[in-house]
Amino acid sequence: MANRELVTLQVGHYSNFVGTHWWNIQESSFVYSPSQASGPKEICHDVLYREGENRHREVTYTPRLVAFDLKGSLKTLKQEGLLYETGADGDDIKWMGDVTMHKEVSEPLNPYLKSLEQVEIEDLSISKDISDEEKYGDHDLGTEKKKQVCQAGKGDERDTLSETKPVNLEDHINVWSDFLGTSFHPKSVHVVQEYRHKDEFSPFDLFNSANEVFSNYESTCEWEDRIHYFTEECDNLQGFHIMMDTHDGCGGLGAGILRYLEDEFPGKGIFTFCFTSADSPDSTAKERATRIINSALAYGSVTTHSSLFVPVSLASSVWQKLGKPIEIPYLNYKPMAYHTSAILASTLDTLSLPYRLETNAINLRDITHSFNSQGRKVATLNTSFPLGLYKDESLIDFFSQYGEMFPWQPVTPHVKNEKKPFIQSVVMRGVTNAMVQSKTDPSKLPDYLARLTSKEEVLRNYLSHMSQGNLFATNCLESAIKTKVPYPQIFNENVTSDGLICSTPRPEGKRVDSVPMLTSLQSTPEAGDVIRQLYESAAKMNIKKHHRYMSAGLEEDDYQETLDNLKALVTCYKTDAEAL
Repeated sequence: MANRELVTLQVGHYSNFVGTHWWNIQESSFVYSPSQASGPKEICHDVLYREGENRHREVTYTPRLVAFDLKGSLKTLKQEGLLYETGADGDDIKWMGDVTMHKEVSEPLNPYLKSLEQVEIEDLSISKDISDEEKYGDHDLGTEKKKQVCQAGKGDERDTLSETKPVNLEDHINVWSDFLGTSFHPKSVHVVQEYRHKDEFSPFDLFNSANEVFSNYESTCEWEDRIHYFTEECDNLQGFHIMMDTHDGCGGLGAGILRYLEDEFPGKGIFTFCFTSADSPDSTAKERATRIINSALAYGSVTTHSSLFVPVSLASSVWQKLGKPIEIPYLNYKPMAYHTSAILASTLDTLSLPYRLETNAINLRDITHSFNSQGRKVATLNTSFPLGLYKDESLIDFFSQYGEMFPWQPVTPHVKNEKKPFIQSVVMRGVTNAMVQSKTDPSKLPDYLARLTSKEEVLRNYLSHMSQGNLFATNCLESAIKTKVPYPQIFNENVTSDGLICSTPRPEGKRVDSVPMLTSLQSTPEAGDVIRQLYESAAKMNIKKHHRYMSAGLEEDDYQETLDNLKALVTCYKTDAEAL
């Protein structure tokens, strides 16, 4: 059976924060031997990962990824990675005359990266002990053994760090590569050379700043080549995951890449997540206006060139003013990128499981086609992280206590979950059938939850009651999401090490290693409210007074066309009653 491959693109610094947590989460769930498996294999990692081979004929296992960021954003990470030894250091100099070598001072490694470096050194010595039969003989045996050598050390290291004194990484993390535990392919990282990260004199903060990037022919050919490198080795490419920032110039960069994907890969699913970080610049009227205009231009383009897209932020509002971060039960997180991106990555990892399953997986295109009917290309996202299930509490009792309310919080801003969705895809993980049955008298339980014996039945009956005839799909997995080092410890003291809720505090120094959770991807009338509020905020902007946009090539007619498209998109979400 083909692997139904996906290629992931991360465009922007905050999107790379989310992506880094996402890849770390996935690698922490790798199982390296049958003895480590706690149940049946539920997730097919080959959907997002690729198997390769380096110069030493050692098997590598890396994400099928192209990550875009600005010059100066990688810090300790080499653009070409470490696995393949590309030899691009420039030490082999043929010039016979005098040579002056200039090298930048290397950034010091933080405690987490130092621990990974030590593990990689040990892995190199282990790999030398692999027999020739394992390397070059039976392919399946050799592949599995070498995958273990390549990746297992990192998983073991996370376990070791989790059991020792907690590592406070918050003081050491400035960029996403500071906590990257995944090895990338040399084709994965594309650096935008025209702009520098956090450059005060020439910031990459306007949607149309991307025009300068696209005008560089050599650079454009380079990132196109990176995308084709991963797509051409796929046997059954089902589409693309796109994670992009929309509050700065990366919105324009992402929009241009989406246009290219739509033209180059017709018929493939393009599932886009548009991020606005909860700590985006918001101290001046100019910064707020820039965020609104960038978002309007980005959203207008994304809706045109994506199969489906989801606005995502932990800020409660992102248009006229950046709202406070939403409150999530049992979490104590800060509005810093390291924390907020972890929550969003956990949500993304869970909602994407239906098309990453080992068996009975659905095609990405089928999901996006189901959601974007009648022009509804905008979806909303909700999460219950952690699930909030008490220790010794049954799943039936958990759902019955919510009555007519949903048990999740929206991570799409300006959504209140007050309207019934047209269609939704709900994924629950980390719950077993042993946690289902209630000790409560069945006569005191809601009829739709009484006498059920499986987690699938409980979730389906609950959603059937709440959806009132609207469409929904469910998936239930036993494997909880892993939250080991370098995942931030953002859980309050009442969350146990396995993610359940307890009335007594968790022992001091004990980490939360795994968490059950629930996500809901929805096409809902409230998605129209999100776009309507953006349209109303953007329509108040007199673009002629924003001279930098005009200088960067934005025409007044183009801006007005964007507003008209947003206004038309809002009408797609009106219900029959509202249309009368």
